[in-house]
Amino acid sequence: MSDNLENFIGKFNGGNRTHRYDVDMSLPSGINDEGQNSRFFIRAVSLPPSQINPIRIPYRGRLLKWPGDRIYFPWTFRVLDQNEGDNKSLWNSFNEWSNRINDNKENTSNQDWGSFTSDWTIKQIGYDGGATKTITLFDCWPTIVGPISMDANSIDTLVEFTVTVEYTYHTVAGT
Repeated sequence: MSDNLENFIGKFNGGNRTHRYDVDMSLPSGINDEGQNSRFFIRAVSLPPSQINPIRIPYRGRLLKWPGDRIYFPWTFRVLDQNEGDNKSLWNSFNEWSNRINDNKENTSNQDWGSFTSDWTIKQIGYDGGATKTITLFDCWPTIVGPISMDANSIDTLVEFTVTVEYTYHTVAGT
């Protein structure tokens, strides 16, 4: 079989679209997220990476690289802020969550793991509306709640901010 356009078209199924995704992220119980249905207005997201670091073993002038431990990197995403009334924006909710982990005023830490972590799911959506990939992040908690930039010269622009979370591990399902 030759490599030609007709063969490519016959094998190509339309590809995955970068704008077709869904993120299901529930805030821990008690965080002020009323009216947001525990779903965030995610503007941009990438699937989280992981890495297996090699263990380097010297042997007779050569270096054998043996698979070592897997590490999971912090995950950053961009959010459209939405106000639902006094102190009920997503930015406020993330800051409230961060304050629950380490209090701004008292500088005390929460030691109840289950009260400040939450499992999240990221789905890549296929052309038929079904999930082609499902990534579940376990035990998420925010490490960085990014700033909200204000600019008097900026018009026709929505308020956005970034959030970086840590998590224990993730699983991947789908093709």
